[in-house]
Amino acid sequence: MVTEHRILLINPNATEYVTERMAVAVREELGPDWYVEEMTNTGAPSIITDDAGLELATNLMIEAFDKGRDPLDGVIVAAFGDPALQELKAKLSVPVVGIAESGMLEAAEYGSFAIVTPTPDLFDPINGLAERYGVRDRLAVQLTTKTDAYVLMSQPEALVKTLREMIDEVVARGDVNAVVIGGGPLADAAKALAANNPPCPIVGPVPAAARRIRKMIKGA
Repeated sequence: MVTEHRILLINPNATEYVTERMAVAVREELGPDWYVEEMTNTGAPSIITDDAGLELATNLMIEAFDKGRDPLDGVIVAAFGDPALQELKAKLSVPVVGIAESGMLEAAEYGSFAIVTPTPDLFDPINGLAERYGVRDRLAVQLTTKTDAYVLMSQPEALVKTLREMIDEVVARGDVNAVVIGGGPLADAAKALAANNPPCPIVGPVPAAARRIRKMIKGA
């Protein structure tokens, strides 16, 4: 069967397993008529947790396309700091979306939203992205975990439990209509949280990016 559209999913982190899991989430959202190629950003941190990691990931991704990387029919930048997103939008002739961009814009459609994330050192950059995307006034709160991100992400059950407790905490504020799970490596956790009787809409940014790029390419 000939696929109708071809998407390049870039994991700005260097962990191939995370790339595979995010690609699964995109394929589940887009369906069998879409081809999803995977790219792992070799040389970047295994998890981007700070400004230095964002800068390194950005430079490596730009370099990859300077060498002639095929963007296919569209590109998903699948790390929550959206590294190199603006540069790739300027460089490439195909649609490019970021998972933070997509998750925030989708969550803002519900009204006020929160972000829960395991990367406290990206607090300011994420707020800056909300400002850039025009939804800073909708971002009610950003809540980060206290456990080291590398440790927490190595314990899937503990990760889901911790995120659910954070969701309950932000919803208890009374001014949150949706929650974005802030991280590409959290794709499986976001899916589990959304399926388990959540107290409000849970936006997984990876499938949100798939929906956004589908709309940009097909117009629906």
